Amino acid sequence: MRKYLLLILLIFVMIISGCSENSSSSANETVNNYIIALAEKNKAQIVALSCKEWEESAILEIDALLSVESEVTNLNCKIVEESSTDIKVVCDGSLDLTYNDEIRAIDLSRRTYDLRYEDGQWRVCSYK
Repeated sequence: MRKYLLLILLIFVMIISGCSENSSSSANETVNNYIIALAEKNKAQIVALSCKEWEESAILEIDALLSVESEVTNLNCKIVEESSTDIKVVCDGSLDLTYNDEIRAIDLSRRTYDLRYEDGQWRVCSYK
């Protein structure tokens, strides 16, 4: 009987641990990783962090950065709106683009990233 009780308790703990994946901190981490992947021009990572309908737009965004050097500065993301299926995230910091020794900084605080829980993780679906 104790073995069954222990097994049930173990299964319960695993279920609870699995539910924590849908946490808001993982949504912040998704946007953080998305912006870093963008700066690194990592198409595979961008696709993995994007909603299916956003993948093409994310790849186009990387393609637009191919002729410049890019670096993320002072990145810090926070949730500004949350529901059971969608989260909006805003980040402080900048995406610094360098071309011919001229640096142009994109202020990330002007973008609101829309995320949706898809295929077991938070994914970037767009930004405004």
